[in-house]
Amino acid sequence: MADVIRKKPAKDAILDAAVILFARLGFEGASFSEITDLCGAKRPLILYHYGTKEDLWRLAVESVSRRFDEEMKARLVIDDDASDETKMRASMTAFIDTLVAVPEFGQILLREGTTPGPRLDWIAKHFAPPVTQTIHYKDKALEHKVRRTILRDVYTATFLAIVALGPLLEVSLAAALRQGAGVYPLTKAKRDEVIDMMVRLALG
Repeated sequence: MADVIRKKPAKDAILDAAVILFARLGFEGASFSEITDLCGAKRPLILYHYGTKEDLWRLAVESVSRRFDEEMKARLVIDDDASDETKMRASMTAFIDTLVAVPEFGQILLREGTTPGPRLDWIAKHFAPPVTQTIHYKDKALEHKVRRTILRDVYTATFLAIVALGPLLEVSLAAALRQGAGVYPLTKAKRDEVIDMMVRLALG
């Protein structure tokens, strides 16, 4: 991985390394020396391109957020005339598949979403994928439920946990089932099973 990153222009290599390390270790855990080791750029060059560690973190998170939104937008193709259930299933499928494709998104939410402070405040204001705001339901009561109640957060937390904590959930559920659980890596069947449950929760 380091070899691939180091072949890029220094500014891009620094940002890529920062994304990986902030996702894995969090802001406090990722040090300049680790970023240097991964991208090959020395600390003065990192500071020249990105200023403070806080600035580098913000730009790294913004890049992950943009990539997540672009990936989800590409997956989220919904006919305006589709039923509310079809729209809900499509949006949930796109969200889960994008969490798998851009793992840093979920990792950063888990790392920085547990401690009150400026980084949590920043994420709360800026990290929601804009594409999710383009989905509108015919049933206004349903739209209110999935946008304005804690059900919205139940969905996000559930999908985030299943993808980001996949290895833990796989081991735990596999032990209970005495066979592979299909949570990690996430199988299509397990993904669809979770979506079925969450759609019933919203429509029930």
